[in-house]
Parts: sequence; structure tokens; C-alpha cells
Amino acid sequence: MERIVSALEELKKINQAYDISVESIEQLKQDAAYAKVCTPIIGKFSSGKSALVNTVLGYNRKILKEDITPETAIPAEIVYTDAEDSITIFRNDGAHKNISVDEYRSYEADGNTVKCARIQLRNSFLEEIPDVMLVDMPGFESGFEIHNKAIDNYLPQSLAYIVAFPADDMIVRSSVGNILKELCLHDIPLCVVITKYDKKNDDFDETFAKMKESLKRFVGDREIRYCRTSSFTGDAEELEEFLKEIQEKSQDILAHSFVNSVMAIADSTENYLKTTLSSSQLSESELDEKEEKLHKQLSGLDSKFSKEQENFDLEISECVEEIKNDVQCAMEAEESTLVAMAMNNQSINEQLNNVVRNAVTVSVKKRFIPKVEKYLKRVANCINAESIGDVHISFNFDAEKLNKGITSTVVAVAAGILMGLPILGIVAGIIMKLRGDKKREEAKQQIRMKLQNEVFPQVLREVGNGIEMTITKQIKLVNTSIEIKTQRDTLEKAMADVRGQINDEKAKKENMAIDIKADLERIGEIRDGLR
Repeated sequence: MERIVSALEELKKINQAYDISVESIEQLKQDAAYAKVCTPIIGKFSSGKSALVNTVLGYNRKILKEDITPETAIPAEIVYTDAEDSITIFRNDGAHKNISVDEYRSYEADGNTVKCARIQLRNSFLEEIPDVMLVDMPGFESGFEIHNKAIDNYLPQSLAYIVAFPADDMIVRSSVGNILKELCLHDIPLCVVITKYDKKNDDFDETFAKMKESLKRFVGDREIRYCRTSSFTGDAEELEEFLKEIQEKSQDILAHSFVNSVMAIADSTENYLKTTLSSSQLSESELDEKEEKLHKQLSGLDSKFSKEQENFDLEISECVEEIKNDVQCAMEAEESTLVAMAMNNQSINEQLNNVVRNAVTVSVKKRFIPKVEKYLKRVANCINAESIGDVHISFNFDAEKLNKGITSTVVAVAAGILMGLPILGIVAGIIMKLRGDKKREEAKQQIRMKLQNEVFPQVLREVGNGIEMTITKQIKLVNTSIEIKTQRDTLEKAMADVRGQINDEKAKKENMAIDIKADLERIGEIRDGLR
């Protein structure tokens, strides 16, 4: 990250010297300054998550409340600051307010209106992991919307998830198991922390072995890191070591997310300098001819890019139908479980949420992401093959970041739509109507019919529409990131600048050429430093 920041500073100086906009550089510098590797801590209520964080922080007075209710539970984002301690409460409507640490200790949040709390502390242990953001998540028993938030709000920026199981209750419940299954679909590393280790019983080793076997039902043979902690004795050394390991990796991980953006700025600046240098030796008539050729080449490049866009747009609807078919198959495969839950008067909402989320995640990764990657490779080949004047227009993309970002966004929208559907009311109405005067098998058949004729079609219709709109929006964002316009504007500015200087004295042009060659050499050094 130091190399990233240093490169941005160098590019800013060069761009300012030639009156090139530094707005994108300033934004990247700001993003880099606040970038953190997110590590959420998840588990059921009373699993010791908040106590665990309090133990890691090591304060005599606890920062996080440990006896909250589902209604007052909100995510708590904890990061290091070298300034004064501060806490910001963010609401879902975008508003926020600052409160003191003492005020937060007694703060009662409304989980329906408050998004999260950002806790910045000048803390000795946090100082050892300054690039890590711990997130104490509410327990999953507060509703499946917490499941959604734990994945959708934090997955794109997370390096690992910490899962808390208390030593006196190491049962792998479906509320936690389902989120583990989804995290495995995204290849997120997992660390299982056994909290309240001081409360372990004589059968701990046997129970611990059974828990590991239960976890395999959800995560398969995936490697899991295990830590044992006790807030009562203040022992969290194993977890602290794990967090320090994340810190050691954080600089490379964060830097990786910025390299392509810095390279794009370097390309644009380099193209300006090359075009200015070559054009400064031309007469006015030669410059006219070069400008005309440049515009024709740029127009041809725009046409190629537009054609690729049009061809890919035609694939989106077909891809959405494939995703909907996968969701339908997943729901139908789960039909027996849903019927049994309905017959036992259990809500099917959370189960449907898990089914749809997992189906959409797998389907987007299997069907849509490969198409996006092929599209971007075609665009990259199209652009990178072009030589415009004396420079090459370039385009690079981070496939891994793209994959995670698009997948999590599409899944979040699908799950959000599902939460708003009155599914429970449809099925509950059948139970109330049929329980008194119908045989059990007839009731089951009626529920199956309701699922097949009303619930599944409604889910597919609403979720399908949401997926199509979200995918279309994501592709627009991807296309915007292909900075052909930025590079075109840079080349045209170079030509215009040379035209304004065409009557300058020869000595001034020679001095300008010397400066440009020096700056080109410096950009080459910056590029080498980032590789």
C-alpha cells in the first residue's frame, strides 16, 4: 500500500505539471487511506461474540454490551485510530450521529432503523492490526435479514469470517450452518472460535469432535482454523494470533485491489506525454493531419466497443432465464422440506431465503460470471490491440474482484426482494383452513399445489425481475469502468496543448521534450514498482 500511495503522489505531481485533472487520483488516495480488511464475527445470540471482542480489546470497562436483545442488535465495526476515541451511529436513511464511548455503553439501538456503529479506538491491540476491521454481528436468531446483512454488506471486503461457538453449546444449528454453506460458495476462509472455554464439561473433546463432523455437512472438507478463548480468564491469544496473520496479509490484499486503477491512471498520463512529445515536432499542417487520423481511429474504436456491448446485451436475458431455471429447480428440490415445515406451522421464509440465495450464488458464478469475463477479454483484446497515434489504448480488469462484487450484489437484491413477499401468509392460510376438516395427506397435497402454483411462480417472477435489473445495472457499471472516454480526452488534450504551443520558440520545445522524457522515465519506474 505504501507503493500504491507513493505512485499516486508521483502521478499527481506529473498530472498537475501538465494541468491534467487529478480528481480520480485524489479519490483513490482517499479510498486507500480508509481501506480495511473486514473480518465479521458471526454466531447465535449468547455465543459470546461481544464478550470475545471486549476480551481482545482488553479494557477494564467493556465497550460492547453483552446482554442485548434482537431488537437492539446492530453490527459494530471496530477499527484502530491514532486520534481520540470516537463512535458514529449510521442510520439506514443515510443520517449519522457521533456519540462518546460512555454514551455507547448504554446506547439502545433500534435494529430496524440503525445500519451499524463505527467504533474507532486508540487501543494497543488494534494498533497491532491497523488494517483490519472487526465486525461484531447480531445473532442470527434475530431473523434471516441478519443472515443477509452479514453476507451482503461485508462479503465484498472480507478476508475471513470468524464463527463463534460457546463451549457449553457447540451444536451447529441451521441458522449458522446455512451461512457457512454460503460462505464456502465464495471461497471465504473460516475461523471457528470456541468461546467460554472455561465452561467446558468433561465430555468437551468428544463434543468438539462431533461439532467438527456436523460442520462438514455444511462446509465439506474445507480447512477451518480453530481457536479457543475464555472471556472469564481473559484468554484470547489464539484468536489474536489469527488476527495478526490477517494483518500480515492485509497490505498485499488491499494493494491488489488498487493496482489496476493506478495502472489505468499511469496509462492515461503516459499516453498524454507520448502524444505531446511526438506532436511537438510537427508543423501545423502535419498536426492537422495527425488530429484527423486520431479522430478516425478513436471513432473506429468506439464502434468496436459499442458492437461488443450490443452483442453482450443480447446474452443477458438468456442468462437471466437460466438463473431462474436454476432457482426453480432448487426450490422444487426443497419442496418436501417446505411442506413438512408448513405442516408443523413453521415459517418457510428463512428456508426459502437460504435456498434462493444459494441457488442464485451458484448460478451467477456458473452461468453469468464466465460470460462477463469472456466479454471483458474480448473488449480488452479489442482495445489493447489498437494503436492510436503513437500510443496504445489499454484496458485491464480484476476478474476476482469483479466476480465477488457482481455475485454478492445480485444475491443481495434477490434476497431483499424475497424478504418483501407475503409467502408466510399464503401457506399459513392453508394450514388454518385445512387443519380441522382435511386428512393430513390431503393437506400436504394442498400445500404442494400452493407452493407450485403460487409461491414458486411469485418468487421466480419477482426475483427474476430483480436479477435482470441488477445484472443490467452491473454491466453498465462495468462498461463505465472501461475508460475509453478518459483516454480519448487525454489524447485530445495533448493535441490541443501542442497546438497552443506550436508557435513557441524552438528552445522552449526542446526543453519541454526533455521534461516529458524525464517524466516518461519516472512513470516507467512507477509501473515497475507496482509489478
